[in-house]
Amino acid sequence: MKAYKTENTIHSLANEPEQFYNLNSKYDKMVSVLGGSLNLGQPINNELDLIDISRKGLPKSVIVTLSGLLGISMEKMSDLIHISHRTIQRKKSDDLLNVYSTEQILEIAEVISKGIEVFNSLEVFTKWLHQDIRYLNFQKPLNYLDTSFGTKMVLDILGRIEHGVYS
Repeated sequence: MKAYKTENTIHSLANEPEQFYNLNSKYDKMVSVLGGSLNLGQPINNELDLIDISRKGLPKSVIVTLSGLLGISMEKMSDLIHISHRTIQRKKSDDLLNVYSTEQILEIAEVISKGIEVFNSLEVFTKWLHQDIRYLNFQKPLNYLDTSFGTKMVLDILGRIEHGVYS
């Protein structure tokens, strides 16, 4: 897998759809969304790897990558992962996040991966993420990515869209 640097600009396979769709597993797609295995410190091949990464923590640089992919500010990203914006600002790019923030980031990465797969485009997915959705009582799906229950609900909606069910 090709490594991507995430310092100043967002370089990820998710921005290169033809390469993103050649990835076989949901784990490879998550690694792509998170900026590559070099950014994560290890590959993800199964749920046990997700648990291991959650316990170790992800680097702050992953937050920068995700905020760029989602088209949101670092302030909004800090709300989604329940860390104060000031705390994020103080961290160096390779400082590790706590277990809870890391788990939330991994869940958000899963939603992004599924969204790109369903909508065939990161741009179309992020546009959908910022729209009010009837199924969510006219709220934006983005606003539900701050809890495990919310990310599961958004994944459910993406599954419904993927199978042609009105959502």
